[in-house]
Amino acid sequence: MASLNTYNQNNQGFSLLEIIVVVAVIIVILSFGMLVDWNVFKKDTFKAEQATIVAALSKARSRAMNNMFDTAYGVCYIAPNYIIFQDNTCTAGESISANTNIASNPSTVFPPVVFDQLTGNTTGTGTTIHLTDGFKSADIIINNEGTINW
Repeated sequence: MASLNTYNQNNQGFSLLEIIVVVAVIIVILSFGMLVDWNVFKKDTFKAEQATIVAALSKARSRAMNNMFDTAYGVCYIAPNYIIFQDNTCTAGESISANTNIASNPSTVFPPVVFDQLTGNTTGTGTTIHLTDGFKSADIIINNEGTINW
């Protein structure tokens, strides 16, 4: 009986040091998980912005090639939206919201891209739209035939 009493007195639970070590390990594991999740989110946001620009360009090119309203169509950036416009002047038109963390960066702003009616060609040698969020960067290239490469 005496040995059972001694066993219970020596083993009453976890020490403070053991609890602190376990909490520290859990915090380290959770912090790595949060860093990975944040990078995945930023990557998805960047790719979504690329897709938004390409969608706007494709829509404008499609309208120009279909000769809607007998006019050329184009895309420009007026903060905080991408604008699909008619004719050769970037004015009010159909707007598509931009991600301000990427689109407000000065290197993201691009000159108006105009697609000729029926052919979908662009004037000059083409245009390159450079996107960056400070860490990642990508180029969307529109050649003189209106092809959009990204």
